[in-house]
Parts: sequence; C-alpha cells; structure tokens
Amino acid sequence: MLGISEKHLSQILNEKLHQNFNKFINKYRVEEAKRKILDPKEKDFVLLKIAFDVGFNSKSAFNAAFKKFARMNPSQYRRAGEQKSEDS
Repeated sequence: MLGISEKHLSQILNEKLHQNFNKFINKYRVEEAKRKILDPKEKDFVLLKIAFDVGFNSKSAFNAAFKKFARMNPSQYRRAGEQKSEDS
C-alpha cells in the first residue's frame, strides 16, 4: 500500500522512531486494547477475547506487551478504570 518494500519500511521505523516493526505495531494494539477494556460495551468480555480482537496471538504476548506500554497488566488496567468510573 505504501509502495515501499518491507525492508525499507523496517529501516525507516528503526531510524526515525527507534522501534522495530513489532514494537511499533504492538504499541497500537495495546492502545486499542486499552480503549476496548474501558468501553462499557466490552466490559463483559474476557481480556483474552480483547487480546485476540486487537491482533495478539497469545495471552502471554498480550500481557507482556500490555505491561510494557501501559506499565500495568490488563487486569489492573480494567480494575483501575472501573474504580475511576465509580469515583466519578
């Protein structure tokens, strides 16, 4: 779609953003997962479903990436969001 090779795209991500392709994609996946976790329409879904919905293939990969970018695990993030809603 961009009209460049995968190798060139990877090089651009490395040089300009100081990230490899997986880190770049996982950051966006985690942001989408955070949005879904706090979405009232998604509150009854298990976290693993959300992980698969945003593109992770395993629970361990999801948990590791989530903790890296959100600085807490998905369950802690959900609880913090629920607590924030109760306090409002």
